Amino acid sequence: MIFAFHAILKADFHMTTLAQFTEAGLLIPHLAGDHRESVVAELCRRLKNSGKIDDAASFGRAVMEHDEMAPAVFDGVAFPLAHKGAFKELSFAVGLVPQPIHWGTPHAPLVHTVVLFAVPMADEKRYLSLVLAFSSLLKDAAMFAALRNCVRPEEMLEAFGRIRV
Repeated sequence: MIFAFHAILKADFHMTTLAQFTEAGLLIPHLAGDHRESVVAELCRRLKNSGKIDDAASFGRAVMEHDEMAPAVFDGVAFPLAHKGAFKELSFAVGLVPQPIHWGTPHAPLVHTVVLFAVPMADEKRYLSLVLAFSSLLKDAAMFAALRNCVRPEEMLEAFGRIRV
């Protein structure tokens, strides 16, 4: 009986959050890019530098190919991703754009936040859990505003640490 109670406490104490799928080096409070391709390239370089992907250029091409077929933009947030390639683990990079940019053509939706996912084929279910967590974040206006107001990557990481997956 005591063991079962301890297991429940341990499970609740070690909850999974969005922060467990990223790191400060993957979070950019002020993206330098001013169009979709440059923003994707910047986030790809961060994923490469952190060791999450092997080749930023090929990953970037896969992201752009996927985004051309099925762009995902909701409430000013773009969610590009790539499934191709051997990614080490499910992870994401986030960049905040100081001035909204058109996500694609000049008539495409304006975007102020970009969440780039590296999704290994074996992690599709966990990826969907992350998407649901981001959906909850978008619905929480106060929490999302706090994220958008971060000026340091560590602040962004702390905000993601408060969002359960």
